[in-house]
Amino acid sequence: MEKSEYSFGAYRYFIVPNDQISLFDAIEEKRKKAVQNFFSALVEEKKRSWEIKGRKHLLVFNRQVSSSVFICKFSMETKKTIFIESESDIENIDEIDYPFIYVIIDTSHQIVLFELKPSVFSSLNVSKDKLKICFEKIFSLYGFEVLFEEITDSNTFWTFVNDSRGIFEISMTLNSPNLFGGFNNTNEMLKEVQETYNNSQTTIKLTSKKPILHNIKPDNKPLSDAVEYVSGGGGEWILTVASKSGERKKYKSKHNIRKVSIRHINSKSHQSEAKTDILHALDSLETILKKEHTDEETD
Repeated sequence: MEKSEYSFGAYRYFIVPNDQISLFDAIEEKRKKAVQNFFSALVEEKKRSWEIKGRKHLLVFNRQVSSSVFICKFSMETKKTIFIESESDIENIDEIDYPFIYVIIDTSHQIVLFELKPSVFSSLNVSKDKLKICFEKIFSLYGFEVLFEEITDSNTFWTFVNDSRGIFEISMTLNSPNLFGGFNNTNEMLKEVQETYNNSQTTIKLTSKKPILHNIKPDNKPLSDAVEYVSGGGGEWILTVASKSGERKKYKSKHNIRKVSIRHINSKSHQSEAKTDILHALDSLETILKKEHTDEETD
């Protein structure tokens, strides 16, 4: 029976210059060209394949729901043994199988949704790492590496803070933005830092030997903006607290990924419902870019 609803985990991807790319290259133009070439080729050729640790991995183009949103199938080659009758015995034969998950890629907002399907990939982290390797095999040819960061709920951070007796440490790793139209003040700060130092990441750490860090609250705008930026897929936070029982605990943003549900993605007769769900899900996940999502129909 066909599933009526599919669950997805949400990530933000960053395409950043590696050590080989020249400072004198037109980096933004080169990045745009690399992305455009990759997805144009995927649409035209219908699939791309890579080998990872002796197994073929396939990214198959399924359809577009807008000019910048692509539905794909992502698969890892598996072998299964079947048993057949021979003239005098029962023999085993290895068959190649390509079970898959749906992957939805929004190139405008640099968001990727991975279907949760443990029978194919044991976890979201595994499927994310596999696709990252595949992407890097392509984008490294242009002088870039690829980062994937979990999109989380900023309220989770503040819940951990409020449920603690005090804060020992807050550590934030913030990716330098290559996104357009950011409205978050952290985005602007990171752009200034990157223009000054040409760095790809900025780490901010507040630490105390005792759980006495002050002003860790939502109305501290620089901190709340940084939490919002990370939660939107802009990096990672690690929070070390003293619990109300006195125990030292550590929480990480990557363990609290946001999930969305999409109906009828596999049904040809319900594609309009799937499109509505996809565009709504992507819009609901966007917290660090201006809301300029394109939802025009594509043939």
